[in-house]
Amino acid sequence: FLLIGLSFHISGVWRVTELADNYGAVMTVAVIVGNLVSIMMYVAARIQKRENRMTGNFLYDLFMGIYLNPRIGYFDLKMWAEIRISWKLLFFLTISAAAKQYELYGTVTWPMIFMVTAHFLYTNACQKGEECIPTTWDIFYENWGWMIIFWNFAGVPFVYTFQSYYILKQEPYHFHPLLHVLHFLLLFSAYYVWDTANSQKNRYRMQREGTYVKRYAFPQLPHGTLENPKTLQDDSGHTLLIDGWWAYARKIHYFADILMALSWGLACGAAALPYFYVTFFVSMLTHRAQRDTEKCAKKYGELWEAYKKEVPYILIPGLY
Repeated sequence: FLLIGLSFHISGVWRVTELADNYGAVMTVAVIVGNLVSIMMYVAARIQKRENRMTGNFLYDLFMGIYLNPRIGYFDLKMWAEIRISWKLLFFLTISAAAKQYELYGTVTWPMIFMVTAHFLYTNACQKGEECIPTTWDIFYENWGWMIIFWNFAGVPFVYTFQSYYILKQEPYHFHPLLHVLHFLLLFSAYYVWDTANSQKNRYRMQREGTYVKRYAFPQLPHGTLENPKTLQDDSGHTLLIDGWWAYARKIHYFADILMALSWGLACGAAALPYFYVTFFVSMLTHRAQRDTEKCAKKYGELWEAYKKEVPYILIPGLY
């Protein structure tokens, strides 16, 4: 996609700056499509008799969805939208902002380079770790309703690129070189923990189920796979991972995700609005952590109590 986009931009067939030039129009289309697809999935589930956990409350069912994994043949629409639509559109929107900044000012500033780097890492992680996606809560449990569909088509691409377009709308600015170095160190450190923690967890699940296949998509980071990991187990066969990053906190990948979100805001300096994303993210992940804790306590019982003693911290090792 990058090579195709670059060739189109250089040849003049389609300039990548078109996204920045038509940001409002593209966002409007994304909002409309997200709403239409949500309605279509509700209707399709009713027609095909594929209702899943339907409550009978129309607005609630439309919001949460009643279709678990809509497919066209083997083509999974939910996974396609979550990985192929949201993150690639996000990355191209940021690339467009960088190209537009160069077109306007003849330079791409370090804060903009930071955002391109950050969004490349996140987008690439979703593509290279695609085999881990089916075991995530959104895919295997949540129905594909407005909450997820709208977020895939409009929320992720346009909320998460706010910092890129804030930087574009300002006169070019830079921070002290040492601050740039520290900024990138924060991003790369948080990304490493987030990437390898997710890899450890999902590859452990696949190893346990006999579905793990070693992959070589770039970049494969050190310690992304645990060999003979330590676990807690009860008499019914339930197991909980207490090795690697998961020996330090029960939701350590959330903490790393929050640090990355914070770094995006820091690229914009002291202005308040660019920190909306990390503020929203903290509230969402805190709620999700609490929800997961309640579900796990109900599912695992005494094993969960033993797990909490073994791994007492939720998000931040040594603090919380």
